[in-house]
Amino acid sequence: MVRRDLTRIFLLAGATCIFLAAPAIAQQGQVLTELENQVSTAAKGWETTIMDAAQSLFWILAGIEVGIAAVWLATQAASLDSWFAELVRRIMFIGFFAFVLTQGPTFAKAVVDSLFQIGAGGGSASPAEVFDAGIRVASQMSEQAKFGVFEDNALAIAAVLAMGIVVICFSLVAAIFVSVMVEMYVGLLAGMIMLGLGGSSFTKDFAIRYLVYAFGVGMKLMALVMIAKIGSNVLLGLAQAPTAESDQFITTLAIAGISVVVFIIALYVPNIIQGVVQGASVSGGMETIRHGGQAASFAAGGAFLGAGAVGAGFAAAQAARAGGASASGAALRGMGAGFTSGAMAAGSAAKDKAIGSPGAYAGSILGLANAKLDQARGKSSSSTPPPERPDKS
Repeated sequence: MVRRDLTRIFLLAGATCIFLAAPAIAQQGQVLTELENQVSTAAKGWETTIMDAAQSLFWILAGIEVGIAAVWLATQAASLDSWFAELVRRIMFIGFFAFVLTQGPTFAKAVVDSLFQIGAGGGSASPAEVFDAGIRVASQMSEQAKFGVFEDNALAIAAVLAMGIVVICFSLVAAIFVSVMVEMYVGLLAGMIMLGLGGSSFTKDFAIRYLVYAFGVGMKLMALVMIAKIGSNVLLGLAQAPTAESDQFITTLAIAGISVVVFIIALYVPNIIQGVVQGASVSGGMETIRHGGQAASFAAGGAFLGAGAVGAGFAAAQAARAGGASASGAALRGMGAGFTSGAMAAGSAAKDKAIGSPGAYAGSILGLANAKLDQARGKSSSSTPPPERPDKS
């Protein structure tokens, strides 16, 4: 009875901690919004300075352009008609790029805002909303995290792991969103100096590239907003799926996997789209495959480490049960032993990796942790990493 009461007290304390931590987690979205507003305000403070420098550069280059044209006509002994035609061409050229200089920033911002609204589907979108979407998915999944003797503990463990993965992935997507917004503000602002290079026919391509860059940033932002909104809607739909029509365990694992996929897509696809718009070489997908393979390897290592910890906990529970402990007491002792053994193995592996112990150079932290856990459980030493070859004298 005492152990059952302790179990209930621990569960109640954990639920209380989660409830109290929810407002603090929700405030992270407000922090992202405040950061975006501060960057926008700071960027606008430099707009006048950069525009004045761009105008000075433009008219200096325009004067040089007219002077070079006059020298060229004088050396060619051109007629009056040629002088008049060249003057008209130079006036049209300088007038067009002077218009681009004065209206280019407004036009670029309008293009980016239009593409952003297309990606948002006519609604609103922000890094804070992306972060809050991950919190909502995790909150919906928290209803499945019920531990106890008569509860589905495997589903509860999967729900807790999936909640962490979803929050981390959507936090990273929100961070990518913030970085793109910062790129939009700072890039479009600093790029205004390129408009001043439109005063000469030799450097006019830089001014045109500014407009192309604005369109590329808008396309990148549009793709990121679409990915974030579609991913959050899909995950919310899965988290709210009726339990009678879907397997809760499979759905929980699917939510964790889809959140990782959304993060990988948000990391690479917007950059690929921007590269296509700007005419730059883009990745053929091998970067995504390589990082996806690394993520899969990490997940497999974590799964094997978790399985080893569960095995250690099961062995401890059997030993406690054989020693006369109750079923609930043996289960609690097994859970504690499994968590402790896994944490100690991971900590020892991280220490060996940090200090460069023999055999730890070529292996990963999870690989070393699995080897240490197997060794602690009495398995053969063949699974341990081989020692490094000594240097030959």
